[in-house]
Amino acid sequence: MKVLHIIGQPGSGKTTLVTDIVKELCRQNISVGTIKHSAHTHELDKPGKDSFLQRKAGAAPAAMMTRDMAAVYLSRSPGMTPATLIQSYYSHLDIVLIEGWISGPYDKIEVFRECVKRPFLFPDTSKVKALVTNDCLETKIIQQADAKKVICIKRSALADILAFIIKKVL
Repeated sequence: MKVLHIIGQPGSGKTTLVTDIVKELCRQNISVGTIKHSAHTHELDKPGKDSFLQRKAGAAPAAMMTRDMAAVYLSRSPGMTPATLIQSYYSHLDIVLIEGWISGPYDKIEVFRECVKRPFLFPDTSKVKALVTNDCLETKIIQQADAKKVICIKRSALADILAFIIKKVL
């Protein structure tokens, strides 16, 4: 099982790319799981709902099940990271895509959109292997990418992105 981060500034299109990759990998019978990493603290459950009240009362874990889905809410312990979740719940998969966790230990694909008006992450982020964008890149950026062995792939070329993932990661 391989793990790959999809990183980028807010609004760069990470979720859309992850969704597109997941659909295509599943179409190719490659088992895939995802983790959305957030650096912010916020409630995952719906305040006031039964599972929220049970968890706040001390249930750990607390779960919610419907006919079609199940969600398990775990309190985050000091040592819990996406890596520990992967070991516990994702080890049976071919690939896990982590949206975010810029400082994480796995290889990364950066999604970039100039209209977001935020800087590239790859110059200061380790393990970025590809830069995905439809924007025209300045020569300076292309040279920086080349120097760090970061390949540039057009966002509109999903087949090329998937070929990169399959060749480099799977």
